[in-house]
Amino acid sequence: MPKIVDRTERRTAIATAAAEAIADVGIEAVTMSGIASRAGVTTGAVTHYFADKDEVVLAALLLVDSSMRARFKNASAQDSSLVDSLLAALPHDAESRRDWSVWRVFSDRASRSRSLRAQYRVSTGAWFDAAAEMLASQQGCSVEDVELDAEMVVSVVDAIGDAASVAPRDWPIARQRSLLEHVLNTVDRQ
Repeated sequence: MPKIVDRTERRTAIATAAAEAIADVGIEAVTMSGIASRAGVTTGAVTHYFADKDEVVLAALLLVDSSMRARFKNASAQDSSLVDSLLAALPHDAESRRDWSVWRVFSDRASRSRSLRAQYRVSTGAWFDAAAEMLASQQGCSVEDVELDAEMVVSVVDAIGDAASVAPRDWPIARQRSLLEHVLNTVDRQ
């Protein structure tokens, strides 16, 4: 009897292997056969589930975006402050550093790929919406009233994520917290 393979499970395993490979060696060094090796499958299996490298990169991005968003939502659901919710999504351990490494690569690659750029807009828009909703709730105003503040917060989060994923020793969680608190205090004073 042939082995039954769960398509979603297999795609997730391949996307996870791609995310790890991207974080370890960079996007340019990643190959379909290298991803297959990490996933414990054949190159034919990878190409069966993904048409090309951009499609695998997209799956890796969706995986890490989902992972970051889950950490953010879990912190938010526990009535954490906006700072704590954002810190939960920022790089502070191996998984979150992997996520940010993939996110950095993805944003660069999206500038050269129409299909990746479309998903990049969706993902960044969702982060903006989440920040704007939390800021508006915190300040007791409408989302429209905090749009510029939300843009600033998301930009700072991106900058911290980039820096902390590249130089984690220079960006411990205490430094990340300090900068986020400073920015949010500035926003609250306006």
